Amino acid sequence: MTFIGVAMNRNIAKGNWQRLKGALIAQWGALTGDHLRVIAGRHQQISGRLHIAYGVAQRELGRQMAGIHRQSQHLRRYE
Repeated sequence: MTFIGVAMNRNIAKGNWQRLKGALIAQWGALTGDHLRVIAGRHQQISGRLHIAYGVAQRELGRQMAGIHRQSQHLRRYE
């Protein structure tokens, strides 16, 4: 296995772990009625999916997602 293959497998494993952890957090939030925890769990699931797809670290994903959120807020002002 090449170095690239190992890195790809790590990205997939990390992404799957993030997705599982996010699903558990969201489920716990649903059981306890904590809407913010549900949202946090869904955010973690999306982060895991993007990590698998693009191999981007969670901090970088946070920066990118915050940028997208700022842009969407800016566009909503003009609707």
